[in-house]
Order: sequence, then structure tokens, then C-alpha cells
Amino acid sequence: MISIEELKERVEEIPPLPDLVLRLLDMCRDPDIAPRDIVEVIKHDPALTMNVLRLCNSTFYGLPRKISSLQEAMVYIGTDALVNFVLAGHLSRYYRKRQDGYGLDEGMLWRNAVGTAICSQRVAEIADRSLSGSAFTCGLLHCIGKIILNAYVAEEFQKLLDLVERTGIPFVQAEREILGFTHAQIGAVVADHWGLPPEIVESIRYYNDPLRATTNQKLVAIVHVGSILCISFGIGVGSDGLAYIFHPGALNLLEIRVDDLFALSIEIHDQFKNAEEILSLV
Repeated sequence: MISIEELKERVEEIPPLPDLVLRLLDMCRDPDIAPRDIVEVIKHDPALTMNVLRLCNSTFYGLPRKISSLQEAMVYIGTDALVNFVLAGHLSRYYRKRQDGYGLDEGMLWRNAVGTAICSQRVAEIADRSLSGSAFTCGLLHCIGKIILNAYVAEEFQKLLDLVERTGIPFVQAEREILGFTHAQIGAVVADHWGLPPEIVESIRYYNDPLRATTNQKLVAIVHVGSILCISFGIGVGSDGLAYIFHPGALNLLEIRVDDLFALSIEIHDQFKNAEEILSLV
């Protein structure tokens, strides 16, 4: 059995996020940054520029005319969407791989990450619109720890499933009892290794238990609700299935009713279908 210390050493071997991604994430958090400043950073990367324009002209946005410049793209899709697209492009190479330890075929973890990002963003739009961009970012990253734990969970997976079935505890609790740590803990270590902001690290660590968060509890609660919604839609669900528990305190914190979530369901389903094109872009 591997220890958490050994896993942390393995995390150190993961290549850091590109400087471009980190710079854009920092710029996105600065209210004084103008869109033209972000354009200046991106325009020197021809491949990224082309993908941004393809994104803007995709059916996901359904704009009435073709967009031919980054400046126009920024006007239509906004800073948050552009930065999250760049982040998604980097993360997809990790997420697309088969994750046998969690019973996830090739591409399923990627679908779950994007689905959770979309769900989290939609929840934020009714709970606190100012957090919608950050909610998408955190949704993309929430399950990054599964990539690291994948090989080690495979050895113990049947024990995990048996424990969940026998006791009814959440899958993440079964991880803690059998492995000694969870994918959320390891994911937070990865995010910290990458130098991501504290609120993102916290959202990964506590997305299954949002009321433990202290930096931005509302953001973590949004990601929690988004992840449960995504699972309930069956998007990128592995062998751990529905063994995740909804924390009712999250809705109280966000001042959202269950009826609000039902109203979102059809919209999210349609939005994810449109996002299929984006999945092939990054």
C-alpha cells in the first residue's frame, strides 16, 4: 500500500502548468486587467489563437456571424470563458486517458470534468453570478486527484465497492478508510504544486464536504452541487457510480431550492450536448 507521502513525491514529478495558463488565471482574477491585455498574451501563440477562434465560431455560442479576431472573440465570449478554454486545453491530455482504477473508459473522466464545470457554472449563475467563471474553473479541476490515484485504487477497488455496498458510506469515505486518503486530498496537493490560487485548491479538497471550507465556502458549495448534478445526469460516471452523498447544507448556504435545480436540469442537458463540439476542440 502506497503512503500519502509517496504520492506527494509522485505529484512533484507532474509537469507544472504552462506559464501562459498561470498568467491568464492570475490576470482573470485582477479586476483592473483589460481584455486587450489578455489578447496581447494569447496572440503570440498561433495554435491557441486558432482554437479560440474555432471555439467562438462553434455551435456552442451560435453567434450570428463569423468571428475573425481575438479582439472580437473577447467581446463575445468574455475573459472567463477564454481563460477556462485555455485551461481545459491543457487539462484534456490528462483527463482523456482511461482510468481503470475508477472504472472509467477513455474520455469519461474528461466528460465528467467538463460536465461538472458546466453544472457548477449554471449553479453559480443563480447563486452568485460573480463566481460563475471561477466555478467553471474549479469544476474542471475537481477530480484531478483521480488521475494520480488511479493506479493505486485499482488494486483496492473491489474492497472499496464492497465497503460502500455493505455500509452505504460515500465512496470518498471508503477511500479514506481503505487507502488512508482521498482523491480530493491528492487533487488539492496537485493544485498546490501547480501554484493555483487558494480558493481553487480548497474547492478540490472539500468539494465533497463543502461546509469544511474556509477560504470561499460559497464557491466550494457551488462545485459540490455541480458535481452531484453531473453525476445525477450520468455524465462520465465510473464504477463508483452514484456513491457520492449530497450535502443538504450546500443548498442552504447558497439559498437555492431543489426546485431551482430541477429547472436547471433541462438547460444543463442541452448545454452539455452543445459542448460536445468543444470536447473535440481541446
